[in-house]
Amino acid sequence: MFSIFIFLQLIITVTSYIPLNRDEHVASYIDNKIFFLGGETDTQNLTKDFFFLDVSIPFNTSSLPMYDLNSITEIPFNRRASSIVCETVKDAIFVWGGDFGLNSSSPLIFAFNTTAKIWNAANDKGIKPPRRRFSSVVCDKNAKIYILDGTADQNIGNTSTPYSNELDVFYTSQLTWSLGSNLNAPVPHDIGTATLLPNGKIVYIGGSNAFGKYLELTQVFLYDTLKNTWANMNTTGASPTARGFHTAVLTRQGHIVVYGGENAPFIPVPDQLLDLDTNVQPFKWTIPSIGFTPNPAPFRGHTSTLVGNYMIVAFGWFNNGTGSSRSNKIIMLNVNDPNNYMWVSSFTPPSVLSATSQPAASKSPESNTGSTNNTAVIIGIVGGVVGVIIISAVIFLYYRWYKNREDINVIPSDDAFKRSKEVI
Repeated sequence: MFSIFIFLQLIITVTSYIPLNRDEHVASYIDNKIFFLGGETDTQNLTKDFFFLDVSIPFNTSSLPMYDLNSITEIPFNRRASSIVCETVKDAIFVWGGDFGLNSSSPLIFAFNTTAKIWNAANDKGIKPPRRRFSSVVCDKNAKIYILDGTADQNIGNTSTPYSNELDVFYTSQLTWSLGSNLNAPVPHDIGTATLLPNGKIVYIGGSNAFGKYLELTQVFLYDTLKNTWANMNTTGASPTARGFHTAVLTRQGHIVVYGGENAPFIPVPDQLLDLDTNVQPFKWTIPSIGFTPNPAPFRGHTSTLVGNYMIVAFGWFNNGTGSSRSNKIIMLNVNDPNNYMWVSSFTPPSVLSATSQPAASKSPESNTGSTNNTAVIIGIVGGVVGVIIISAVIFLYYRWYKNREDINVIPSDDAFKRSKEVI
């Protein structure tokens, strides 16, 4: 297995795509890949860079299995948007709002079909919400997308700069819009986070309001998607610093891990890592103590994606000692144990973790037949490793050859968009 790992690392080192420094991109986890789109780089305000990180194989953060998808046609320019994957839509990434340029007629919703490798613009129906940036977005088990808050200005087709607390609901199966309740909703704001719990409630954390005040985290807002009602909750435990531009993921243990944030423009909060236990009532904050922090460690404009036991943090702004700079690096936090979060450099896919965590099989009487059989087993293992390496090399070379000759020139259509997101 070690030989195979080394072989894979050599392939990754030679062939991987190296992205530019960036922030305000979007990240979406689907089909054992994290897809990254757009953002702002050091030389370009609005980009349509499109690439993915392969999380089906082990890797180290010093050598990432990242691959370029910029040959795909019709990739939308994108910055400060929001993306979401719905559990019941098996092959679609939805991208909402953000800066698509000065053309206010640009579609509000785009979708990428991961099977057909096609970008489509939604021909959505009904009363459409205004385009906004920095919104908080989740998708429920019925493939309904909930979009809260955000800002709009003349740069994205609006004549003013309102902050919103409007809750817009997009039905992916009918391409229609509706409004959720805003009775007892949080104040209009942006740059907060939304996390959907298994019970159908959405937890909204932090952000910044129209007066530039960062929202306190000792109070969180809950929207019940089943009852269309709002409630607020005063948390217990630690009292984290108010913030915006943070990220949040929900672990398998029911904890929301909040990472990053600022409490003044480009000033990182001192408590960059937080844990909110949603298994207790009221929810309880903890500020984990971790001795080691990776460098660079972004605090705004990054994305955080949960894959198995890992929160994968990508790109964004980091403090370089004299100011802030954009990064093209990825860092990872192991969140398997809420009492022992650890920054790590090596990634093991969930499938490998499941296999290695199985108990050892009991030996049968026939397995204890002496050194001759042991020697045969050793020879078989060595031969198997060599065979896997050779087969992997052949498959990889064929894959690279096939990808290089592939020419995708499909023009998006409404029918294609609908097919790309059929709800199972």
